[in-house]
Amino acid sequence: MFLHYRFKRRFIDRSQAQAGGFTLSEVIVAILLTTTFVAVAMQGMVIAMLLKSKSLQIAEANQWVQADLEHIRSQITLSQIPLNINQARCHPLSSDVGFADLVRDNLAGSNITGSANYNLAALVEISRTGKTFQIARTVIIPPTPENTEAKILGIQYTVAPSNGGDLEQPILHFYTEVMPDAALQCQ
Repeated sequence: MFLHYRFKRRFIDRSQAQAGGFTLSEVIVAILLTTTFVAVAMQGMVIAMLLKSKSLQIAEANQWVQADLEHIRSQITLSQIPLNINQARCHPLSSDVGFADLVRDNLAGSNITGSANYNLAALVEISRTGKTFQIARTVIIPPTPENTEAKILGIQYTVAPSNGGDLEQPILHFYTEVMPDAALQCQ
């Protein structure tokens, strides 16, 4: 029995010696593969964070533009621009006497002549992250066939981060057209 036990023990010792472990080259390859995988995953996470930050800035810029449009919309209602006083603007002879000119003059705070583009005072907003943005607004009387009576006013927004006065790359360009309620009542 003693011999049998020894033989069995030697057999176990040999099997453990044959399954010794990883070689140095296998360990180095495993470390390199793991490092490469982690580096690629981290780079993907950084890019995802940058894109998320950019999309949050764009969403916030959209909110600022929508708020300004709501403010403009409140200025072009029938109570602000009644039709009975502005009946002559229903069928103007030029763009200087249409409803679009009236709204442009109200927004600018002065009488602007011609159909040239006019830059309104820029708005400055501060994001939730503390970054300052400048909102440039341009009003346009579009020379389209649908606007022969100058009832439609185009508003173009450009939102860009401001860095001490130098404007950086814009994050949002937005164009829309508005029409006073009184212009819709014209016959």
